[in-house]
Amino acid sequence: MLPIKRIDHVSMATPNAAERAKFFEDLFGMRVIARYDQPRDGYTGVEMSIPGSTSTFELLEPAGDDSFVAKFLAQKGSMLHHVTFEVTDIREAARVLREYGIEPFGYREDAEWARELFIHPRDTGGVLIQLFQPHGT
Repeated sequence: MLPIKRIDHVSMATPNAAERAKFFEDLFGMRVIARYDQPRDGYTGVEMSIPGSTSTFELLEPAGDDSFVAKFLAQKGSMLHHVTFEVTDIREAARVLREYGIEPFGYREDAEWARELFIHPRDTGGVLIQLFQPHGT
């Protein structure tokens, strides 16, 4: 079994994060807690608090026409992009996935905030899953 600690966030791809943030503020009572640029990865983001939850909601906006978010939007439109779980041990998570017959991808230990890897939507029934272990844990 994967060493899941908690669900961290759910992420949505959108062509206009500011517009979507206002929608989720007005209708769901979410609040913007961070805005950030990820030029290396080709997107900007908005992190929002969810009332009554320790998990967050993330909005991804493409930072250019060739970013993965722009490609995603062109193929699928504005919708759920991925779900992120925190794990206690990223290497153990990779081992468990391989034992289960799933090859993780996108493994990075040099990520600014954590070690991370992904599970392809073809292996999950349609949703990209991100697993991460914060640095220092």
